[in-house]
Amino acid sequence: MNSPTRLVRFALVLLLAAGGPLRALAADATPTAPSGKPSIFVCGDSTAKNNANGALGWGTPIADYFDPAKATIKNVGHAGKSSLTYYTGDWPGVLPQIKAGDYVLLVFGINDGTTPNIADDATDAQGRHNYTWYMSRMATDAGAKGAQVVLLTVTARDMWTNPKVKFKDATPSGPLPADYSPAEDKIERGTANGKYTQLTKELGAKLHLPVFDLTNYCADLFEKMGREKVMLNYVDHNHTKPAGADIVASAIVAGLKTVKNSPFVALLSDKGRAVEPAAAKYVADNLSEADVKTPPAK
Repeated sequence: MNSPTRLVRFALVLLLAAGGPLRALAADATPTAPSGKPSIFVCGDSTAKNNANGALGWGTPIADYFDPAKATIKNVGHAGKSSLTYYTGDWPGVLPQIKAGDYVLLVFGINDGTTPNIADDATDAQGRHNYTWYMSRMATDAGAKGAQVVLLTVTARDMWTNPKVKFKDATPSGPLPADYSPAEDKIERGTANGKYTQLTKELGAKLHLPVFDLTNYCADLFEKMGREKVMLNYVDHNHTKPAGADIVASAIVAGLKTVKNSPFVALLSDKGRAVEPAAAKYVADNLSEADVKTPPAK
């Protein structure tokens, strides 16, 4: 049997041969021609799909940013899932729904603390792989169906620090000192000290898939908004209220608009077209040599 590393290398060879800035093709499938309007699959955890305790995931309001006559949003996120448990539990039902010409927004990491921290080509005693392996398999599986995949890093959580104050998530643990400055409030930038944000970026570079740094885009935005205002948009440190979900959805649209030769722009609604594109520093296109040499389709 081929090792995961060998499979990824083989997928990259096919990618270079196939071209296309957003597509990674696996070795075991030939995509069929697209038919009908595309679907945009939202594959994530409760930050993407959630309706518990007044919370809402961004995968619901993002539909308002797309023209329903041009694209269908399929929010197939699942609360509590890691890359491992989504791949083993949900992905077998999601993958058959994906067709050529569709798009997949792939984001995990919030719940991956129990995913084994092992080498990419290794398994643990239970036969489990690591975060990069599961993310890679889902990305290449979708690419093999002819879908275009965009990786998103985890969104910022409502957890703050300040050199002069201790917070429990976003709430001061005691009275604010006289020398407290809100300008020194800093929000968490990715779970596990940014581990999964970095791993997602590295995977995008390996597979030549675009990556939107949702972590730092949201962190920068939230620090400008200020801790107290951001706090109003969360029900807890992980989960957004409807208004907060819309902020994150808008952020993701901003990133999708910045992807080179973005196919998403033509699918947007009036609300989506009004969103300002994200600064280029938040998006890594990860183009291969073939992508650079191949002119965009007209």
